[in-house]
Amino acid sequence: MRKSRIAVTAAAVVAGLSLSACGGDGNATNAGNASSSSSSAPAEGQTGSAPDSAEQPEGEASGSGAPEKEAPEQGSAGQESAGTGIKPERCHTDDLTITASDATIGGDTTRTVAVKLLNKSDRACSIKGFAGVNLLSSEGAIPAARRDQKDDGTVLKSGEPTYFGIFYKANESGGSGVRIKGLVVTPPDEKKSVTLTWPGEPSLPVTDSPDPSVEIGPMGSVGQGG
Repeated sequence: MRKSRIAVTAAAVVAGLSLSACGGDGNATNAGNASSSSSSAPAEGQTGSAPDSAEQPEGEASGSGAPEKEAPEQGSAGQESAGTGIKPERCHTDDLTITASDATIGGDTTRTVAVKLLNKSDRACSIKGFAGVNLLSSEGAIPAARRDQKDDGTVLKSGEPTYFGIFYKANESGGSGVRIKGLVVTPPDEKKSVTLTWPGEPSLPVTDSPDPSVEIGPMGSVGQGG
């Protein structure tokens, strides 16, 4: 009888141990599943938020790239604008109406003749420097000397004039002097000349002075009327 109780008790202990082992395995499995679930959830959360963090730099890059695209367009526009500015061709003799008038201011010992060059063409043209000037006289041609003046040049629009001055001493000796018959003007850098009526004093003094008797200024050296 005692042996039977011991056997039953031993069997109960063994059964209990078996149930504990089975329960432990189940808990371990459940814990493993729970751990796997908990570890996979953050991974999914991180995977879901990754595009947001990746998209943000892309948005910033495209945002900063926009001005970079605009800047070349503005630069090219400026270059195109500058490139369209074509330098006008120089004024040719046939582009100009050339006239001369007395422009002496009363009381001046040095007489002045103003030569007007009017752009009669339908385009703008540039003119710079000194014209060629010769006075036709009874003693032959008298070339005009250039004054020490600078000329930055100018662009004449269609219908716009410029002027330069011829400066000389009048004959006050009482004699016939050197009589002036005409005026020959050649625009800067041109070979074709025009001959005009001389509008100034009829004669220049006869002189042995080395100083030039006639001088001219560059384009724009006098205004309208002197």
